[in-house]
Amino acid sequence: MFREGSRVRDATAVGTAPGGIEGVPNEASVSQALISAAFACSASSDPVFPRSPLAAPVRMLLKGTSPAKVLVVSTSPDAVNHNVPIRDALRDGFVEVLGAAAVRASPLELAGEAIAGFSPSLVVALGSVAVDAAPLRGLARSARRAGARLAFWLHDDPYEFDYAPKAEALADHVFTNDRWALPHYRHAAVSHLPLAACRRTHDRRVTPMAERPLDLFFCGAAFPNRIALLERAQGSLSGYRVEVRGAGWPAALPFAENSRLAPAAMADRASAARLTLAIGRDLDIANRRFRLPAATPGPRVFEAALAGAPQLCFAAGLEILEYFEEGREILLFDDVREIAEAIARSHREPAVFAAMAERARARALGAHTYRHRAETILAVMAA
Repeated sequence: MFREGSRVRDATAVGTAPGGIEGVPNEASVSQALISAAFACSASSDPVFPRSPLAAPVRMLLKGTSPAKVLVVSTSPDAVNHNVPIRDALRDGFVEVLGAAAVRASPLELAGEAIAGFSPSLVVALGSVAVDAAPLRGLARSARRAGARLAFWLHDDPYEFDYAPKAEALADHVFTNDRWALPHYRHAAVSHLPLAACRRTHDRRVTPMAERPLDLFFCGAAFPNRIALLERAQGSLSGYRVEVRGAGWPAALPFAENSRLAPAAMADRASAARLTLAIGRDLDIANRRFRLPAATPGPRVFEAALAGAPQLCFAAGLEILEYFEEGREILLFDDVREIAEAIARSHREPAVFAAMAERARARALGAHTYRHRAETILAVMAA
């Protein structure tokens, strides 16, 4: 194990596997190293989440010969936390690896009691650290008293990067959702870890194109760049069945509905569309120090892929091509006229788009669920 700047790397893994995560060991090398270090695990007793082959080695390495126990907590109170489903999804990912008895999840406001009662060996604090009133120091004290290691997984980089020192001051390890934010951290142990999709919530079969009632779907908050893009596209989309859902959409867009969707409902709508748009966010909350542009795609790309949706992704950057192959698993665009062209093509070539959706879903199932992210966190924290 060695460190190079702020990137944590495994000396046994040269580079990363296709679709791998920078700053952490690639999955093949992790599995090989850990499996060779311990006995094969027994079959899982959980009928929903079969236990990963990685489970027993990680359980041994995290805390001597005692089973690893993981508590997933939020970094802001649930009253202001819109991402509770991600906490639950990460818990499910750890359950797939370690089994249900070794994993718990808790709101931040109950984390002290959860740590005292569960005695975890690892606490993973997931979310945003922008809420000043969040009792993060109390969380760290509780983890220290229990002898647990504390990892922060920040999921709003780079938009809130100026708040990162709050996590750096408390964490044993920091995971950032954005690759370009990685080298700007000062903490000694930082890794890049994108968000992912939840098998329980997002997985859908690929519906035949002829059975899909929508031509185009987008779900997300109405950030200014998204509004501007869809306003420019509006004229070329007339006559198509378009649905846009999320908070803050203006009434001037007739196909937009100013309402949130639950994660499972989002997956249902994406699987019902010939094309699902992926448009990144361009709105900073606290990013004045370095003014970092976002590099890593957000979770919706992985979620829609798992839902069996052919995706048309705005090409704000090329990192997305490390996770999905252009032309075979996703389509890219940088001109609004390409949206209507892609819809028309989906009608002419439905089999091509169905095959694209199948390949993207297979890629998400094989590399981009929260089980994979849980395995990565455990491997990094065990090293």
